Amino acid sequence: MEKKAALYIRLSAEDENEGESDSIKNQRDLLHSYLANHAEFAEYEVLEFCDDGFSGTNFDRPAVKRLLDMVKRKEIPCILVKDFSRFGRNFLEVCDYLDQIFPFLRVRFIAVNENYDSNKSNGRSIGMDVAFKALIYELYSRDISEKIRSVQQAKFKKGEYLCSIAFYGYARSTEKKNSLVVDELAAAVVRRIFSMACESAPLRKIAVTLNKEKVPSPLMYRRANHTDKSRGWKVAGEQVVWTFMAIRRILSDERYTGKLVSRKRTKVDISLKKTVALPKSEWIVVPDTHEAIVSEEMFQKVQSNSKTKSITGWTNQPKHIFYGKLKCAHCNHSLQRKLLRKEPFYRCEAGMAVQNEQCQSVKLSEQTLTQTLLSAIDAQIRLIQCSLSKEGRLEKAGDAITKLQKQVKEQRAMLDKWKLAKILAYEEFCDGKIQKDKYLKRKEEYSESISSAEALILRWEKAVNQENLQIQKDTELQSCQRFASATELTREILDEFIQVIRVYNNGAIEIVWNFKDYINTCIPQ
Repeated sequence: MEKKAALYIRLSAEDENEGESDSIKNQRDLLHSYLANHAEFAEYEVLEFCDDGFSGTNFDRPAVKRLLDMVKRKEIPCILVKDFSRFGRNFLEVCDYLDQIFPFLRVRFIAVNENYDSNKSNGRSIGMDVAFKALIYELYSRDISEKIRSVQQAKFKKGEYLCSIAFYGYARSTEKKNSLVVDELAAAVVRRIFSMACESAPLRKIAVTLNKEKVPSPLMYRRANHTDKSRGWKVAGEQVVWTFMAIRRILSDERYTGKLVSRKRTKVDISLKKTVALPKSEWIVVPDTHEAIVSEEMFQKVQSNSKTKSITGWTNQPKHIFYGKLKCAHCNHSLQRKLLRKEPFYRCEAGMAVQNEQCQSVKLSEQTLTQTLLSAIDAQIRLIQCSLSKEGRLEKAGDAITKLQKQVKEQRAMLDKWKLAKILAYEEFCDGKIQKDKYLKRKEEYSESISSAEALILRWEKAVNQENLQIQKDTELQSCQRFASATELTREILDEFIQVIRVYNNGAIEIVWNFKDYINTCIPQ
């Protein structure tokens, strides 16, 4: 394993400073100072992994993911952090890494401020002091999170707006903190949408009208005003248009009546990003917090209109199993599920809104889609099984690893032999048993043999790692066979096999698999 030292630096997600904070700088200075004061790291290549603005309650952080991937590939033998809490605040996960994973992978872990160095543990598991510190960090994190949540709720009840982006029709006030002011250009569009809805205009017609007149959609409007930089969600493409869903979202938002509606969702647990919808009785609703764009009477009229009466509560509808995976091949927007005579089908709502001929023709019944995917998945499973058994990849990789490990073991024995011979030659020279020129010649020969052995060992160990990765991939493919002959398509099967499904206007389906495409073709209807 190459000599590399990974410095991991993290700043809590609660910090709102722009750019790298002083805390990040202090951590970096501390870790570099530690390396400078320990001569053993003089020849180490130093790598830095920084998560600025990420919580330590889970390991869903970009930099720590890259670090752990390199650790699993045995590319990093040493990790340094300021203290255990920088690495993570989840007691069970931190202890699992320190006590099981890192020792197994022969990774040295150093927490500078905790005076902890796994190399000095002499093979023992982590002590009670380390375990207690990790537990205290987790409890501290939970306590801080609860306090922050309490403060946020108190501010919500005062009518303070805490989101970084103002919702469409408003802008954040530059004079009063955590408050909103009307953005007249966008507000005019909102009033027009409500006015058309009051006149019983179908939602799709409203979207089509706005797109024909080239009125910027909410996201495009924010981009034009450079107020979308803090946006954390993804969109289908660069051009985002008005859709049926966007119109419905605006018409169902009672914040346009001057109310502030908060705490509609909450986290399942502080260590998870997943949130759940709260019942309306638990929402925090504060009236008259900002200037209304539409009156309460107009809002209620829109809700009671026969063409828009299904608006309220639409976000609580259950998601279908293809949610997030089914895309229009022409515009990359997600297909929407619809019912026609109680038969579900999918179509491109974005294409309908912009009157795009290609997208308008994208339509697929759920039954056809399900049967096609089941057949394609079954074919993939059979081809995977045939490929693995025909090529005997698992057996070949296992044999290759056994052979390589034997070579490494033999070469290590020779390496130890040459190192000992080099030491003995030096002792003989010191004792006057051999002349200096003879000692220097032997030293040079032994040094060359040692360097050659070390290079071979490094090359063979890399080859072992590559074979192990191949075995892991093949084992994952082999595990897919548990879904052979499945008669019902589930979300679990879709997540296991399929990354995305693209539907074309000629009825063809393109499947992007999570692994090598063994069919390597589009499946026509």
